[in-house]
Amino acid sequence: MKSLTKVLTSLLLTVIIAFGSFNTHANSSPINSIDQPQASSSGLQPQILPDQTIESPVITITYKSIVEIANKTQCILRPVGVYNKSLEWPLGDIGSLRLVAERFNSDSFSFASNYRVDCGIGKEKRNLQFSTSLDAQGNKKINIGVINQNGNQPAKSTWDKMADPSDKSLLNHPFGVNAFIRQKDQTSIWLFEVVEK
Repeated sequence: MKSLTKVLTSLLLTVIIAFGSFNTHANSSPINSIDQPQASSSGLQPQILPDQTIESPVITITYKSIVEIANKTQCILRPVGVYNKSLEWPLGDIGSLRLVAERFNSDSFSFASNYRVDCGIGKEKRNLQFSTSLDAQGNKKINIGVINQNGNQPAKSTWDKMADPSDKSLLNHPFGVNAFIRQKDQTSIWLFEVVEK
């Protein structure tokens, strides 16, 4: 992206310089080609040459909130229900041994999800619920659940029981789920970690 910006900026400056030169010299005699940059009649050197690359400033976007799920199992986590109090649950399937995240800048949100731990045909299925909240006053909450049922109700039930920002840990044998809220610079991170016990 940075090199594309450089190319576009360079092209734009070339066009501007070319048209500026055309307007200045439209009724004058032809310009002799030169190999070296020369001073203009005013004695000033041009600041930018047509083939010169220009450094663009680096733009950093800081997100207020990140929801992350770390799947440290050999199974796939598949969403099978949600509860969206405000905004929508941002994550979908989470592959084996993957960390997925969604970043956003909303001032408030509140939602929960219900995931099925899918280890393949013939394997017993387990469900895990993840719930997050940030209110307009900046109060953060997190919760987890282990209700072995598909649908939206387990997500809503976990959301209903969400009370504080403290770390949580539950077991739904053979899986464990941990939940934390961490701060990194100006970003709050809601992290859910699923492990095999």
